[in-house]
Amino acid sequence: MEYIIRSASELDAVGINEVSEHLGYSQLSSTESTTKLQELLNSTQDQVFVAEWQGRIIGWIHLFYARRLASDNFLEIGGLVVSPESRGHGVGRALVEHARTKNLGKLRVRCNEKRLDTHKFYESIGFNISKVQRVFQVRS
Repeated sequence: MEYIIRSASELDAVGINEVSEHLGYSQLSSTESTTKLQELLNSTQDQVFVAEWQGRIIGWIHLFYARRLASDNFLEIGGLVVSPESRGHGVGRALVEHARTKNLGKLRVRCNEKRLDTHKFYESIGFNISKVQRVFQVRS
């Protein structure tokens, strides 16, 4: 499978939305997905790269710059999704490597504790567990 990794453009919103459904994200309207992607593409703190095969988006990665007051700043993977039919072909690894070559410094990712396959994937490409934490959210 020959695919390319490139920076996302506004035209990729529908393809990114379609791939996102495979990880359980709720489907957005085309307007919502375009607006969200535009916000990220216009941000100096975010980056989005896509994997494209035969004119179709088969994966994406979103990075954001995380500033910290009392510790080192870092880049965090805000999302990484590869379509099920494209998994096992190195697409996820290629997206992460592309992101790493475009950026120097620390790269982090947070994974739901239930996604054991995802943990194995990140460990297989050189990530180490640095801590375990809980996420709390105010009820609205």
